[in-house]
Parts: sequence; structure tokens; C-alpha cells
Amino acid sequence: MTDLIPKEKKFHFFVYIIESPSAVDMYHQRGEGGVIQQAVRLNQLQCVHRLAINRQAFEASLQIGLTEAMSATPNSVPIIHISAHGFSDGIQLSSEEIVDWAQLKGLLTPINKALNGNLIVCMSTCEGYSGSRMAMLSEPDDFPFLALVANGSKPTWPETAVAFSAFYHLLANDRYVTDAVDAMRVASGNDSFFVTTAAESRQSYLDFVAELDTSEVREELEGQIETPSDIALEKFAAER
Repeated sequence: MTDLIPKEKKFHFFVYIIESPSAVDMYHQRGEGGVIQQAVRLNQLQCVHRLAINRQAFEASLQIGLTEAMSATPNSVPIIHISAHGFSDGIQLSSEEIVDWAQLKGLLTPINKALNGNLIVCMSTCEGYSGSRMAMLSEPDDFPFLALVANGSKPTWPETAVAFSAFYHLLANDRYVTDAVDAMRVASGNDSFFVTTAAESRQSYLDFVAELDTSEVREELEGQIETPSDIALEKFAAER
């Protein structure tokens, strides 16, 4: 994969954390946002941390809060870091409201367009790599991100905190994104951290569809259709 940030081009960024811990995590004061914020600031980078406990706050953090953070941090591109509980279809907020990938895509796409297609999104959630689905059905001019950094399994809080702290540290020191993701695996001991671009995700989906044997799919679907019973047919005939 061609790297996103060539070393000869200085990448000025700040980290915008949106954290939505579960009620249990909040009670035990368990989370990663504060840890990552400190790690980013130790690298002399700006970091904004927002707590979004429900959908209204989550949407406001992306539609209002991010704009305010960008105004306060001129000449820097935001990296959006979403920290929450997740699953294959999306994320769950503190309020237990679900934000599925289609809904998140709707929130991210205008931001990516405003950034001329240069948005990097970090999903610090379980199965966050499933977020690549946001780009699979998108046209290039409608991509929700340039790149997605996430885990394909169910990492622990210590693993995500260590991994993303290492990731931002290396980016701050002008390392390639792919190198930084490799280091995430080593630092955390979790081999399921990956990076993909929207273009790669879309192409993988198109390749998958092209290889489908539609005749086999049709036969399988037809085999799942139950043959109506004689009683059902008699009832249908009586009702006509």
C-alpha cells in the first residue's frame, strides 16, 4: 500500500478524541481518552478530548466541536479518534444508543470533503475495522475518510491505550502510517490492528462482487424457500 504521508511532506495534525464509555466504564473511571491525550501532548501536539454520552452529544462533537477545535488549531489537519464499545455493525454510546456504520458515514463524509479527502479516522473499539464497510458502497467523491486505523477483533482497554499512544508518537516523529500501525501491534501485543484506505476497501468489495457465482447464489436461495404444504395451498384456494 502506498503510504498516506510521504516523509518528504511534513504532516501537521492534531488529535480529536470523542469518547463514549459505557455506564460501567464510567463508574469504574475506566477509559483511554485521558491516557492518549497525555501521550499526544507529550509529543508537543494539540489534542482535544470530548465526552459524548448520547447521540446528540456525539453528533454535536462532529458537527460543532470539531469545527471549533480546527479554528483553535489552524494549519493542522484533525485525526478523529473515536473511543467506544463497538461491534461488527457500528458503535454503542454511553446511553446504549447505536450509531451504525451508515449513520457514522453520514457524519464523516462532509468532514472528509471539507478536508479535501484527507481525513484519517481511528476507531478504538471492538471490531472497529468493520468500519471499512463505510467506504465499500461509496463513490470516490463520497468517501467518508482517506484512511481507517482500527482493530479487527476485541482489544482490551490497555491494548488500545498502548497501541494508539505508540501510533501518535510515531506519526509525530514523521514515521509512515503503515510503520506506525506495525508498531501498534508490537507495542500492544495485539496483532489485529490494521490500516486501510477508502479506495482499497471499495476495490476489495468490487473484486468480491465480481467473483461471486450468481448461479450458485440463486440455487442456494431457491433451496431455502419452503415448498408450500397441501393444507396451505387448499387454504389459499379457498380464500380466492
